Amino acid sequence: MIDVCASSDVPEKGKHVVTVGARSIALVRVEGRVYGVDNRCPHRDGELGRGDLDGFHLFCPLHAWVFDVRDGRGFFPKGAEVACFEVKEEKGRVFVATNGVKPSQTDRWP
Repeated sequence: MIDVCASSDVPEKGKHVVTVGARSIALVRVEGRVYGVDNRCPHRDGELGRGDLDGFHLFCPLHAWVFDVRDGRGFFPKGAEVACFEVKEEKGRVFVATNGVKPSQTDRWP
């Protein structure tokens, strides 16, 4: 896992974008937990980290595609998906695993 930012950089109901290698990852905090998803919408590469967050739903700012940050599955449209990244917090820091997984590749995501 890679140390990407301070825990305080991701406030409750907030968003923070980090770069890990060539990957841009949107971090969001919902109900005290930080989630990480690919920052690029599969539709037109909209930056998800600039979109609205409503509960667990992260909206693409370009065309309002919606993804559940817990598992990357598209709420609108159904069938769309973005990669998720394992995230953990420790000693005031946020760590992200670099191997993003799409929901269709596994059922292990919460």
